[in-house]
Amino acid sequence: MPLPFFTHNTPSAADAPFPYTLKVSPRAKSARLKMTPHGGLVVVVPPRFDKKQIASLLQHHEAWIKKVQAKFEAHRQPSLALAENGLPSSVTFPDFAESWSVSYAQTGSGEVELKEQQDNTLFVFGDVADTALTQKLLCSWLKHRAQVHLLPELEKLAAAHGFSYTSASVRLQHSRWGSCSSRRSITLNSKLLFLPDYLVRYIMVHELCHTVQMNHSRAFWSLVHQHDPLCQSNNREMKHAWKYVPAWVGSGAHHN
Repeated sequence: MPLPFFTHNTPSAADAPFPYTLKVSPRAKSARLKMTPHGGLVVVVPPRFDKKQIASLLQHHEAWIKKVQAKFEAHRQPSLALAENGLPSSVTFPDFAESWSVSYAQTGSGEVELKEQQDNTLFVFGDVADTALTQKLLCSWLKHRAQVHLLPELEKLAAAHGFSYTSASVRLQHSRWGSCSSRRSITLNSKLLFLPDYLVRYIMVHELCHTVQMNHSRAFWSLVHQHDPLCQSNNREMKHAWKYVPAWVGSGAHHN
């Protein structure tokens, strides 16, 4: 499966006190900062913003940046073993009792391919020295596994609790674990594969309840509680659920 290379990252300024990724947004009215667990510090600016001001902006918010970085590190789980290219040597989906070992072979340039083998080994070959290209391929494979596991689980849960929806799909997204459109079309984040079963179920219940209540009103939360009595604690835990997701997946989350 050859995949093209692209990136949305912009190199940080050399004189900045912290490494960052610059995002120019036509919708931004002023500069703002945001921090993501795997993507790090992101500076969002409007198109005509003077980029020479970024260094002083980061210095002004130094205390906040360090505080959030420390918070992320406190919740981060130990890193899994990586191959020489910095990508995973294994991939595990705890809730589905599935584990894959990953082997890499440099056999060409310009494209990367992946084959699933019978012993639950992923054989990745081609230009594997291009880590961004290889990572994108692995994220594409992850989306396929999410379709295999998450969509049938959603269907069973809906049937068991009397919900219905028009369609369901999976995507690999930065922050949204799930969504439900006004047409009752549900989308689940492929990263759910790495979460504990009760959190996966909570997200699915949450989105199924949106097929009835397209808001976050008291009626909505009452419905969620009816089908998940531990929804309040689960909702709080979801704020740190990214810690279950390997770093190589988080940094590839812009690939849908």
